[in-house]
Amino acid sequence: MWTLPKERRCLGVVDIQIQASTLYFRWLHPLLVQDQDVIDSHPVSYLLSYHIRNVNGYPHHQIPLLFPSARRTKGLKKQRTGTVDMLYRAVDYLPKSFDAAPINTATAMTLPLQAAFYVPPSSSLVVPLKVKVMMVSDKRAPSTVFRGLASGTLKFQPYFLPVYNPAPLVDPGVSFAPLVDQFCLNDGQPLGNAQASAKTFRLSVLSSMEQPLVLQNISASHWKFFWPLSLTYIQRNVIYRLITGCIPSRSRLHYMMPGVFESHNCPVCLSPNETASHLLFDCPPKEKVWQGVIFEFLWPTTSITDIKEALLSLDFSDIWYSQVKGIHPYIVLLITLSQIWLAHMRFVFDNIILVPEAILVNIRFTVRQTVDEDQIHSLL
Repeated sequence: MWTLPKERRCLGVVDIQIQASTLYFRWLHPLLVQDQDVIDSHPVSYLLSYHIRNVNGYPHHQIPLLFPSARRTKGLKKQRTGTVDMLYRAVDYLPKSFDAAPINTATAMTLPLQAAFYVPPSSSLVVPLKVKVMMVSDKRAPSTVFRGLASGTLKFQPYFLPVYNPAPLVDPGVSFAPLVDQFCLNDGQPLGNAQASAKTFRLSVLSSMEQPLVLQNISASHWKFFWPLSLTYIQRNVIYRLITGCIPSRSRLHYMMPGVFESHNCPVCLSPNETASHLLFDCPPKEKVWQGVIFEFLWPTTSITDIKEALLSLDFSDIWYSQVKGIHPYIVLLITLSQIWLAHMRFVFDNIILVPEAILVNIRFTVRQTVDEDQIHSLL
């Protein structure tokens, strides 16, 4: 959720792994879309093609690029990440589905045997190790493979099924174009027609990633309202953690690291099972802070439940009144949330007692400071 763009209600932080793979897309693109004659005429593409074929022992460099199961590693010791590994990572990032790829017989015969079938989730069959070094064209495949295909514990890959149809009298040569055409770019155009740019790669990868469900529950209009707000780092960070379920409450920490956090009780009031809601709202000292904020800044009938719902949905339409001129009520809520967070962190790390009156003093100061800053900005 951190690396997806803001348009999809996430933070838009640059993903280092995707960014590194983006730099290799310009070298990967010709290896996938160009004919071997064209590749051989370009020094860099020729060397990359030769190196991939030499490392894996296949006659075509497209095989290990398109089929991760066909990649061969030398030795048991983990080696330093090299150029071939980065090309693998880049092609694996690109969204694709080979289910509708109609490969011909000549192409099928060049594939490794394990690229022709898969073990369904309902099967417990263990594929023999020697299958990993065998090709489809090998005539002596293990009987385990034939029995597995006959019984259904092994299934042919969807792209391999057209091979069993009657072949034309003149079978065309080896071509991986039907597989390459299955890559899904963000703008819908085939990979062969796309420009090998970093933007094309990055947008295609990010568009294929699923958006977390907790972020889908907030409407796009509310996210567009939230992002431009002039907030401090802590104010924006705390509410985003609350929405995404990343508040480090004791119940969460105890679940993740029971050896370090032996209890899930609240460290402030010792209440059992400290949740995110308890940490920020329901703990008695913090509940007293919210009651003080409602009495001093908001409409008196506002409840803490109303505040929770507004913060979790970013919909502040029901909390519209502020007793202090020059500041919106939702800014008061975000200031309060951040000050409660800071007070809790000081209690945990510095053993500073959590005093509601002291938190309210900090809230009043921050509210006045925000109003003064906004007035100065309006004069500029």
